[in-house]
Amino acid sequence: MAKLPVSLSKAAKAWKEVASNIDEAATLILAGNEELVALAQAKFSLGGTVPATWVGALSELARVAPAADEILLVLIEPADEPQVRAELEAASPKGGVVLAVKQPVSGERLGHPFDDCIRVDFADDAAGWRLVCTACAELAREHVAGLGRRYPAVRAAAAQRIITRTAGQNALVGVLFFVPGADMPAMTLNQLKMVLYISGLYGAEIGPDRALEILAVVAAGFGYRGLARKVARHVPGFGWIYRAIVGYLGTVAVGMAAVKYFEHGAPASTSKLMALVGNFRS
Repeated sequence: MAKLPVSLSKAAKAWKEVASNIDEAATLILAGNEELVALAQAKFSLGGTVPATWVGALSELARVAPAADEILLVLIEPADEPQVRAELEAASPKGGVVLAVKQPVSGERLGHPFDDCIRVDFADDAAGWRLVCTACAELAREHVAGLGRRYPAVRAAAAQRIITRTAGQNALVGVLFFVPGADMPAMTLNQLKMVLYISGLYGAEIGPDRALEILAVVAAGFGYRGLARKVARHVPGFGWIYRAIVGYLGTVAVGMAAVKYFEHGAPASTSKLMALVGNFRS
């Protein structure tokens, strides 16, 4: 078997880091319109932890400013938006705030009214919940895996956030490493962490029994990096562009394969997993 381009000590350290982070507290708090909060509680409770719910007047929302490990989801009618914005901004929340404003149909994310706040047009449909979950995953930052693990409704958005973040890191690695092959240990370690996070996100036990599965998924990225180095040799001065692109796309493909695998309960053998990864590469 070919030697993996990452030391066992670093792999073990990554394992411990992910196992610790995946269990970090990540709490979702619901507030706002009673009818909309009831819908959200049913949505986010399904198959996971029941979100905390704050009941009180909108004029008192400043009292529920979220802590660093909390996401406050406020669901309101359009007429209440100016008051709610003012209350929340004055509270200077340390955690994230998702402001979901009821609309006939879901719209798009409309930016940041203030720091650590995302406002979306929201309707009780698939697109509306997708907007809300994506905003929650973005604001969760380092707690995103813990949030998705506790609330299955957020898992897809959390997994996408983890994949995009790791792909961006590996694109940067491709730019910064000029010596052929020097990027491989860093990229491999990033991919290893990504797959471990996805594994924990979908409820799989993060332990030695997952070793073959994790290694099989990470090994899929080797071909992409080999391709990048070959292309780079034929494009003097611009090879870093190809290394960055391949580092990004290769990591995305590995992450998508991992999600596909673990969201079905990790039922496949390693050989089947490798075949699945091959489908993403073709």
